[in-house]
Amino acid sequence: MTSRILLRELAHWLEQVTRGYAFPAPEGGERDARVYLHALPDGQPGTEESPSYPFVVVRWMEGTVQSESDAKTVLKDTVGLALGVHSPRSQEEAGLCLAELVDLLRRELWTLRLLAGRFELEEPIRASIPEPKRKWNQFHLATIETVWNYTWPPRGWAELSPLLGGSTQEKS
Repeated sequence: MTSRILLRELAHWLEQVTRGYAFPAPEGGERDARVYLHALPDGQPGTEESPSYPFVVVRWMEGTVQSESDAKTVLKDTVGLALGVHSPRSQEEAGLCLAELVDLLRRELWTLRLLAGRFELEEPIRASIPEPKRKWNQFHLATIETVWNYTWPPRGWAELSPLLGGSTQEKS
């Protein structure tokens, strides 16, 4: 459940970071990047729910749980950000806009480093464009891979339940 909190907090933070930082829109003009959890929506083209450039998809990739010598439980979650930028003018401009979005997010992530007072960003922050044989789409898509660590509190359920809308009674 803590991974769920991480994903929601990161998506909310990304919406704030990209607000007011516009990129070319396929229908012309410019717009802020839309932030989606897990995948692009399945909406029909031209509707508000339709996927459209520019976008950032926040997706959980993998995680570990490890006991430390001080009896703390440390979790690490890898969260991928899939970025998409479009330019109706040229692929060159789309690629440069993508590099700008990657730079913006890496800089802001590096500055943030601590999310929601509990999730700590680990080094390095990896960014890449999918390889041609495994690409998700055209070259103006990229990924940023982030790793976040956090410690489960000794009475984790008591702390997490109110955040998830559940009971404050400790679960066993």
